[in-house]
Amino acid sequence: MKQLILSIVFVLTASTALAQQQPKVFITQQPCDAFDEIFIKIGKYKEQLLFTGEVMQFAAPSGQPYTSGMFFFTNQDTGTWTMLQVYGDGYACMVANGRDFEPYSGPIGQKTVD
Repeated sequence: MKQLILSIVFVLTASTALAQQQPKVFITQQPCDAFDEIFIKIGKYKEQLLFTGEVMQFAAPSGQPYTSGMFFFTNQDTGTWTMLQVYGDGYACMVANGRDFEPYSGPIGQKTVD
């Protein structure tokens, strides 16, 4: 039994170390539409603009960087959230969305991301 537990611990430790060494590369699809149409979809979740910024993403085939505006919306009552990229040509793409949004209320610099 002790040998089995040690084996499990070894496998978990080794796989965690291996996962940390390999870079993550994602090739995804982002739903895009005219700026106004995307905002109508967000409106169904009653999400409000929380903050904005500038984002850079890289095209999968070429690695070419693209910069755009970034808008982060959330419904702090239901916990839903949506992150959009908004381009100068009037189109917006949903980068990600999710649930369980929770404002961080601890000291700055103390929360880590796994």
